Amino acid sequence: MSPVILKIKEGPEEIRIVAKNGPEVSIHTINIKFIMATLWWEGVPQLETFFNILELTIKRAINEVYPHDKLLLNYTYSANDNLEEASEINVNINQVEVDGQEMELEVGQIHLYGNDGRGFFRKLTSFRRKLSENVAKKI
Repeated sequence: MSPVILKIKEGPEEIRIVAKNGPEVSIHTINIKFIMATLWWEGVPQLETFFNILELTIKRAINEVYPHDKLLLNYTYSANDNLEEASEINVNINQVEVDGQEMELEVGQIHLYGNDGRGFFRKLTSFRRKLSENVAKKI
């Protein structure tokens, strides 16, 4: 195990990513509402861009306390409907590996909630469209 600890905390409006290596600490926040509103306004894919921002923020926080070349990030996300209509998305960080060393992970879950504008029948049949996908990326 690496001496680096990664902690991900979520709040209603932001996600805080904390990397700690001995006395060194790096804290970065992602303002969810601001980012999602900007992405919606610009018309870009919201979740894909959010995942990219999350991945790069994790890499930057770790790099400030433990300089490295390669980061392997393995996470699973699930949604209560297809991604375009989902009102609830859960992200579970399964593994973070830095230059071949696995990091200690504290609280690796993120829950995103939004307004549910689906009609009664769309909600009733959403179990057919539920989504769960595993992502493994080298950054």
